[in-house]
Amino acid sequence: MPIFLPVALGGLALTALGLGVKRVLEDASARPVFAEGTPAAEAMARHGAQVAAVRSARQRVKERMRAYAERQERARRETAEPFLILLERLERWGQASAREVLTGPGRDALTALPRGPVLRGSRRAWALRGVSGEEPPPGWEAMLEWLDRGVLTPDGPPVEVAGVALYPAAACLPTVAAEAEVVRAFGEASEALGRVEAFLDAVHARLEELERRVEMLQGRASVQLAYLEPTSFEAEGPEPRERLRRLGYLMGALAEALRWPVLSRDGGLADLPAPLAD
Repeated sequence: MPIFLPVALGGLALTALGLGVKRVLEDASARPVFAEGTPAAEAMARHGAQVAAVRSARQRVKERMRAYAERQERARRETAEPFLILLERLERWGQASAREVLTGPGRDALTALPRGPVLRGSRRAWALRGVSGEEPPPGWEAMLEWLDRGVLTPDGPPVEVAGVALYPAAACLPTVAAEAEVVRAFGEASEALGRVEAFLDAVHARLEELERRVEMLQGRASVQLAYLEPTSFEAEGPEPRERLRRLGYLMGALAEALRWPVLSRDGGLADLPAPLAD
């Protein structure tokens, strides 16, 4: 369930690079002023620090998403697609069969990869959902927009991360008079944002993990692909066919890795695939 905190938001908007970078109030007097050193002032300071931590975590995830999406596209375009073209050519010549070269899961993953040019906008969710020609799941658009631009507004689509409604948590502005209630409101908002930060850190770590595996598999497969010439099959010796089978295994593993999701359809962290979960 999303977490909505009991605070008054007024005309507060959080814009620019992320949460809390710029705060604009329709009525500046609505913002409470707490005496320095009081529990309320300290709670507000802790909340501000947690907002800044979420902002930094979002920026790290954004940069890692872009780097991984570029790696995914290079692996698809420069390695997987040339291999499929080679395999199709060999099949036409009667020199090889995809059924013999590729395992079931690897074959399915390779055939599911998009072919030809893919627009950058269509690759927007690849880093989080894996390489495919499918649209992002319903409800992801607001989260993807926030990860990309870091903008939260009271009137915009609600953004939920790790079950937390971000705008109410980040724009915490208690209007109650009792200091204990102020401390409680800031404390609940800070706790919710702490869960968001931890979730974003886990997403960043998963992106790094998958990018390392894709980079490793692409490097190994690219070397094998460079040494495999279609003309080498004309002599009908065993060596090129054995090399093709090894390459098929690597390409299947690469395609599966390219399609591994970081997030499940409901926005939670997806389970690790078996090779990485061991």
